[in-house]
Amino acid sequence: MKLNLGTEKISKLLWQLSIPAILGMLSSAIFNIVDRIFVGKISSYALTAVGITMPIQIIQMAFILLIGIGTSSLISIKLGQGKTEEAEDILYLALKYILIFLIAFSVLFMIFLNPILRILSISEEVLPYAKEYIVIIILGSIIGIPGYCLNNSLRSIGQAKVSMKIIVITSIMNIILDPIFIFVLNLGIAGAAIATVISQVTLTVYVIYVFLRRPDFIIHLKLRKVEDELYLLKECLKMGQPSFYIQILAAIVNLYMNHNLLKFGTDLDIAAVTIMSSIHSFYHMVIVGIVQGNNSICGYNWGAKQYDRVGKSLELALFSSFLISLGLYLLVLLYPQLLVTMFSDDPLLIEITSTGMKFYLSMLPILGLQTVSSQYFQVVGKAKLSSILAFLRYGIIIIPAIYLLAPVLGVNGIYISNALSDGVASVVAIVYIWFEFRKLKSLEQI
Repeated sequence: MKLNLGTEKISKLLWQLSIPAILGMLSSAIFNIVDRIFVGKISSYALTAVGITMPIQIIQMAFILLIGIGTSSLISIKLGQGKTEEAEDILYLALKYILIFLIAFSVLFMIFLNPILRILSISEEVLPYAKEYIVIIILGSIIGIPGYCLNNSLRSIGQAKVSMKIIVITSIMNIILDPIFIFVLNLGIAGAAIATVISQVTLTVYVIYVFLRRPDFIIHLKLRKVEDELYLLKECLKMGQPSFYIQILAAIVNLYMNHNLLKFGTDLDIAAVTIMSSIHSFYHMVIVGIVQGNNSICGYNWGAKQYDRVGKSLELALFSSFLISLGLYLLVLLYPQLLVTMFSDDPLLIEITSTGMKFYLSMLPILGLQTVSSQYFQVVGKAKLSSILAFLRYGIIIIPAIYLLAPVLGVNGIYISNALSDGVASVVAIVYIWFEFRKLKSLEQI
């Protein structure tokens, strides 16, 4: 490994791992934002189509994270324990089972395409855009998404710069291809989907190649017979369960939110939330970059029983996430219209989004603490607690809040419900992480 996760200074190590991850995640977030900017130029209905089909992609992502996060977390722990062969077995299982899932998901999706689209309550104006877009995205994911699954493992072996490099390259590729396919070739929203798939496939080819060929990697991708395959798979899935449950719950919340946005508002309100979600994703990807650096350090040192290093990394990650969250929130608060006009020149949509965003994203300053905390518990094997913290944020609070507030406050009630969910979940996570620090102190003395 280029970085020694067990001996390097924590502050240096966290940023050496996190900064490439942040840059990689930011490029991915920028790609999503630019993608939606171009889609928004087609029409507001096209932008709504991207937002209203999001539950389908979230459900698919749930299984990707179940395998990808679970395997990368277990790889970190196995390497910390000095079990390189088992770490290599797990890498192979990640590719094998993500391919099996993607094929099965795509087949089922195409069989039940029309019933699925009916469940989403898509209007007649939006339906042509939504159908054209989501079919290309889902079918293309069979060869496009495996790279995103394995990319988590690059960071778990200390190769954050390699991970960043390919994400940046493919994000730039997508930004270049978007206007070509959408406007030059006149393919509309289908062009946006095709550009996305091409960039995803490029990432997959590259990640598989480096795991096959790079001699400096501590583990490699090999076709092999794995001893105790079911046991290792079970352990991976156990560690990936919190991320899986988060995504499934997020899909349910997204579907429920869209239903209420249409009930108490219009298609424009879904377009507005799509813009808000894009801006939130920019913030979230920064925090995720810190989380990925912290998780690699904590997973390795937890496996090596170096609990003092786990505590130091966690403390620095929490502090950094708070400062970044506060800075990004001030940007949203002070310049909402400037951000929104990047996505649309529709005056009504700009007004709706700029006003609603101040409610929807009002808990950003403490939300980073929740993200770091819940993901930390996952990587050190406390999957149940991580799941509980995730459930608080992604469903337990927001669904009843929407049920109570939306009939009274309309669409603003939905925005406030999101803020309530973020705020309460963050406070609970902060309490748990405080107790965790006390436990780590006691473990250091054993």
